[in-house]
Amino acid sequence: MKDSGRIEILHAPTDSEPFIVLDKPSGMPTAPLSDGDESALSFALESFPEAGGVSGRKAVERGLVHRLDTATSGLVLIASTQEFYDFISAEQDAGRFVKHYRADVDDIPSCASELGGFPPVPACVRAGTFRVESFFRPFGPRGACVRPVAEGSGRAASRKGGTRVYSTGVSLAGGKSRALCSITAGFRHQVRCHLAWCGFPVRGDALYNPRGDGGPMLFRAVGIEFPGFSLRVE
Repeated sequence: MKDSGRIEILHAPTDSEPFIVLDKPSGMPTAPLSDGDESALSFALESFPEAGGVSGRKAVERGLVHRLDTATSGLVLIASTQEFYDFISAEQDAGRFVKHYRADVDDIPSCASELGGFPPVPACVRAGTFRVESFFRPFGPRGACVRPVAEGSGRAASRKGGTRVYSTGVSLAGGKSRALCSITAGFRHQVRCHLAWCGFPVRGDALYNPRGDGGPMLFRAVGIEFPGFSLRVE
């Protein structure tokens, strides 16, 4: 699974496409906690200062459209104008901004029961292609992890779940050693948690793989698409 270990600019902003696409390495935060921290966004703002004038969800995040976990490598989209940020935010809300991920996975049918805190596994998830849906709730010390909330979660867990259903499309390949996933709306750790729930935790995932070997997490954001634009990487 490709991760060059350095950040790369895959798309520079133009008048007709006013956004930045970066290939972020594993280990680099997507956004800073405060101005001056090292992050993919900070790199983009140094390279394209005009993007610093965009107002996003948080002041420090400027035109950042979506986050990747620090351990996840791959594509990050950043708006360089307010007009594009407002446009892509509306596309996200309408389900027209699709993100694709690739994971090397372990086949551990008992993963959810070994980790604990999961509802019963949906019956369909051992098939080659399937969709997983749930609410989410924080789990573990200081909410470091998340757990799905679905039918069978129990009253206490259900009370902690949010109000939005999150969906992950999964296609298994390579004899169930690789998962290709897609989402249109993302919750923290959504794809990683859904894969673990289904019995296919990401290799090297210290939070969601009970057989973790201390190696790197083999999880990568490999594609983004929205009306008028599509990009895929290895």
